Amino acid sequence: MTQLDTIQRTVQQLRDLLNKGEIFTALPNMLGKVIESVAVEPATPIKIPRDDKTAIVKIRAIQKRIKQTSDPSVTDDEIDFLVAHLASTNPAVRDKGVFFLFNDLFQAEAFTNEQIKTLFKRLQAPDILFNHIFEPQNNGIFLRSFSLMILSGMIYADQNRYHVLTKADYLATVQNIAVYILLEKDGRGYVEKKGWAHAYTHIGNMLEELSQVGVLPRAEKVLLMAAVVEAWRRVETPLVFGEDHRMALYLSSLTNVNKFYSETLLMCLKNWQHALVNVRPQESYSFWVRWYNRNRLLQALALRADLPQPIADYIQQIVDPQFSSQVQR
Repeated sequence: MTQLDTIQRTVQQLRDLLNKGEIFTALPNMLGKVIESVAVEPATPIKIPRDDKTAIVKIRAIQKRIKQTSDPSVTDDEIDFLVAHLASTNPAVRDKGVFFLFNDLFQAEAFTNEQIKTLFKRLQAPDILFNHIFEPQNNGIFLRSFSLMILSGMIYADQNRYHVLTKADYLATVQNIAVYILLEKDGRGYVEKKGWAHAYTHIGNMLEELSQVGVLPRAEKVLLMAAVVEAWRRVETPLVFGEDHRMALYLSSLTNVNKFYSETLLMCLKNWQHALVNVRPQESYSFWVRWYNRNRLLQALALRADLPQPIADYIQQIVDPQFSSQVQR
């Protein structure tokens, strides 16, 4: 059994317990233990497309064709080509090319229902969504992160146009996204010469879309919220490219839907705070990265005028200058 298989099984068990109402307050710590159990694996070669010029020509040709027809369509081979080029380290191919084209295709309703279902599953396959995720920081982040972004766009398109994804499809997606959140340690935003990675912004987009899927039980959305808070606590990359405000938007929006979500976020924040009670500053880069990632998220939440009052009050309490001074260098 692979490490991914083990974590998939553990997350499934946690989902089952949560849906049965057998765990709630223990959920943050249980998810945190999953994150901390992950072992780094040796680096392996990453397959990256090298046909930048040819790819751009093909992408532009598809874009032109879509705009010039009243009945747009895309072939299965073209979809495979686009998915493969989400792994490109050239932002002109991956970001301004494939990502923009996928958006155009969704807007034009160019996919068949079968293509939507097939693509939705393909983007969640282990070799894509978890591409080299256990290895040291690497270029696999681009395929992982942009597949996640396309998936969130697909959920929006399905909810508003296609209506072909089933409850089972969405439940399977919750499983995979929860595992992805717990595993993703690469929080890089903009990467020099390679463009945006932005995994945590794309996670925020995905969670926002899933939060609006009506067929998903409340427990599934609670699990995702707790997972992202626990992952944010532990990521050792500075989240300084707007991820804090994106995540604050998602959290404030969901906590306004139902009081239970507000209580969940408050529980997660209190659990986080409790873990810091006896913390002393460490002379380490990772300690201060995590500390200031936390500060930025709390500040972004505090700026939200729509944040439920109990959460706003608690954040005001824990970011009080007197408390903060206890952990200053």
